[in-house]
Amino acid sequence: MRNENLERSIVKISNDIAAINIAKKYLSNIDEINDVRDSLNNKKQLLSNELYAEDHKSYAKCCEVINDILSKELAKEEQVTLLETIKETFGRQYPNVSKKSNGLNAWLKELNLEYNWITDEETGWDKLVITGFGLYKQN
Repeated sequence: MRNENLERSIVKISNDIAAINIAKKYLSNIDEINDVRDSLNNKKQLLSNELYAEDHKSYAKCCEVINDILSKELAKEEQVTLLETIKETFGRQYPNVSKKSNGLNAWLKELNLEYNWITDEETGWDKLVITGFGLYKQN
């Protein structure tokens, strides 16, 4: 993934901020802790801006791919391929780096696609049908 290091940096900073918030309960130098936390938040925001900067272009590319499979039942293999295509197009694992979910369902929600899952008792793997595009809201 082209943004893997950037994504890791954001996750690391988020973890550092969470640790600082816990440490703040036990330490007396609150002002210094707040300064460090604010500095980390600013750095995280800059990295996030860089990570999400081209999402509108990536979304448009994904729409082209999805348009070809609209209203088709996608079995496991097609779902795996779609997920990998989306991740490669966006250049990252997570649709929203602040959240830990990175599966197909998370990406479908992030892209605001309209879809249905159809139970397939024969294979035990639900089929996916993408029915349309909602209004895309970039991070």
